[in-house]
Amino acid sequence: MSRRIEVPPRDTAAPVRVPTKRAAPKKPSGVFHERHTASQDPLYQAWIEDGTILTFMFDDGTTLTGVLRAFDTYALNIVDPEGVDMLVFKQSLRWIRPQAGDRGGVE
Repeated sequence: MSRRIEVPPRDTAAPVRVPTKRAAPKKPSGVFHERHTASQDPLYQAWIEDGTILTFMFDDGTTLTGVLRAFDTYALNIVDPEGVDMLVFKQSLRWIRPQAGDRGGVE
């Protein structure tokens, strides 16, 4: 038994669709829109400047304690209490807050 598949020849009379360039620029996705970073960036900057000890809760319920060193659109650079430098992807987080007793400069 042959496993060969016969593909019929293309109908040369059928029109061919050729992609064209769009005239209008593409809108930025939600993660790059200034509205989405307006609440995050100042908070992250304050935590970095103050060296605030943070607790990170992940989607699976586990937690991590550490200090935020840097951030970008998709990830956070965290140093844990043992000095381990790590990269945590934001999509895996449920919430972030200052560690109990550390108000992160909030009075």
